Amino acid sequence: MAGMFLRRTIAIRAGGWSMAVCLALAAHDTPAQEIVLTASRPIDFGRFIARSGGTITVSPSGARSSTGAVLLLNSPSAGPAVLNVGKSTNGITSKSVAITLPPNGSISMSSGSSSMPLSAFVTSPATILTVPDGGLTLSVGATMTVAANQPRGTYTGSIPLIVNFQ
Repeated sequence: MAGMFLRRTIAIRAGGWSMAVCLALAAHDTPAQEIVLTASRPIDFGRFIARSGGTITVSPSGARSSTGAVLLLNSPSAGPAVLNVGKSTNGITSKSVAITLPPNGSISMSSGSSSMPLSAFVTSPATILTVPDGGLTLSVGATMTVAANQPRGTYTGSIPLIVNFQ
């Protein structure tokens, strides 16, 4: 199996009584790539008020929801990460592509001694049977756990995304 590892960065910005969360995707240089991932938008959990905590979920379709006491604020930019999946000039055909997402709770965003774990990563499409000549769009959603009275701050971390041909 040929594979490539891509490193992604998550940044959470906060201001006032609300917080905004954004997963920024950046390309990683890999020689002789067979497929090419290009980030076209970051995942954005939007602005919210933590209150006594809960979760925020952004689905691959762009739906945003919360559980517990987390209050979602108007956030027009909230939505899933979007990547364009294409073949490089030396790409191969008739191969399925497996995208491995992090296990639940294995990724935490940190700001000082505070953190917010991410889980339930999901993509659409869920499977990629082949990469067409024109490429395709891959959307990534996730759930973020917000603690009661989560401290304001800038939260950062890395998310591994593994792409393999089958």
